[in-house]
Amino acid sequence: MAANREFFNEIINNIDDIFVPDDLHSARRELKDGEIARTLERCFSVIAESGKLLSGSTASALSHRKPLSASSLQLSVTSYLSRFLKRAVYERIKLRQTRLDHNLFDVLWPAMRKTSKLRHLEEDINCGIIAPDFDVFVVFQEFLVPFLKDMHCLSIDADFKPHPRLAYFPMDNGERLNAAAFVFDDESLLVTRCVVEVSRNLDQLELPLNLTIGQIEHAERIMMSKIFTANFAEAIGETESGNYYTLTELLEPDSEPAKLLTSMGLMIPLLDTNDLVQAAESTAFNGALWPYGRGVYMNSAHNMAVWLNVQEHLRIISVTSGKDAPDMGAAYTRVGNAISYLETQLHFKESYLLGYLQSRPAYLGSGLKMTTIVKLPNLMKEMDNLRHLCSVRGLSLVTNRLSKLTVRLINMQSMGVVEYVLFQDYCTAVTNILSLEKDMSLTNSKHIATMLVKIFKRKKNSIIDRN
Repeated sequence: MAANREFFNEIINNIDDIFVPDDLHSARRELKDGEIARTLERCFSVIAESGKLLSGSTASALSHRKPLSASSLQLSVTSYLSRFLKRAVYERIKLRQTRLDHNLFDVLWPAMRKTSKLRHLEEDINCGIIAPDFDVFVVFQEFLVPFLKDMHCLSIDADFKPHPRLAYFPMDNGERLNAAAFVFDDESLLVTRCVVEVSRNLDQLELPLNLTIGQIEHAERIMMSKIFTANFAEAIGETESGNYYTLTELLEPDSEPAKLLTSMGLMIPLLDTNDLVQAAESTAFNGALWPYGRGVYMNSAHNMAVWLNVQEHLRIISVTSGKDAPDMGAAYTRVGNAISYLETQLHFKESYLLGYLQSRPAYLGSGLKMTTIVKLPNLMKEMDNLRHLCSVRGLSLVTNRLSKLTVRLINMQSMGVVEYVLFQDYCTAVTNILSLEKDMSLTNSKHIATMLVKIFKRKKNSIIDRN
């Protein structure tokens, strides 16, 4: 805990120089690579130019979650970044490097991808940045601290509060329960699937991107030694262990495990390394050893997967489907019991103020993201209004590239609040959206019924007139 306090005291205190006395996080030397410096300057120009297109009120609409006009939510990733990466901030941090020699471009490059620049902000829950190592949160704090507060629906002007201890389930008579029940009221069959993900990183290791062969093998081995056990199976309510597949197996053509994971909704996006552009991006995201030392454990019921060393050391994903699709409580409970057990077996990278440290900034804090895949045929007719309705309820709305029939509703905040409160707030927010859809459907049905009555009356009157 003392080390964590020291880490975050450095976040709170400004870094005055590139060379920081007693600094444990920066390289203590300037960025000397002229090509990277020029590329970084071009990146900043793109971000700054994007910011000029926005008025002050528009630029802050999404960030402050205020009920402003729905059109104000049409922010690009780069225009959102411009709110925090001002010229003065940029000049102060542009030559800094982390202890592992990562620079500001290594943080910003995802926003420069063509798909990111064209994508609206709500389509990218990480808002166009990534943490290549844990030290970036200190080294680039002038940019990242307000950015992270805003991303997680916290007041930019307020100080960080200590992140609360893990608490997935409610208390009953002074004892912590091991389940949380909630099923969306879904008579209209609007809910297609519920997905819950939590991620962690091992305490004594860098992110998978930065590991050596020996280190990534060690990480995979130590995690599997805790997952492939009867105790873990019992923790998630099963009597037998599941199966483990290496990432090399999954990436083979016509891989059966990959097909199974996809069909169950447990597959995560993986870049195609046969494509030159995606191969370069994969190296930036995952490191040169990809896909070595990675894999996925799938439980015997095929409703939970544990991904190892894919951006984060550990990613647990739980899903519902079929007749149980609206049962968010079941997916959440599986994840909660799985991570609560692993917390007793492994030490994870944790901080006093930012919670569990992650490569993906949207997962900082609890590491918890809940997703409901829903059909909203009436609300989706006015997507801008739907984005607005979601935003003011703390939800990110992500459209489905493969189907225009469904959207994903994801919690924005994961920092500063215990897991069970996040779960309750999220379920309430999604329930509100579903209720609005049902109200619109009912209104439309009444309108159609009224129209039919009028038509029948006109027909009846015309028959009487003819007679």
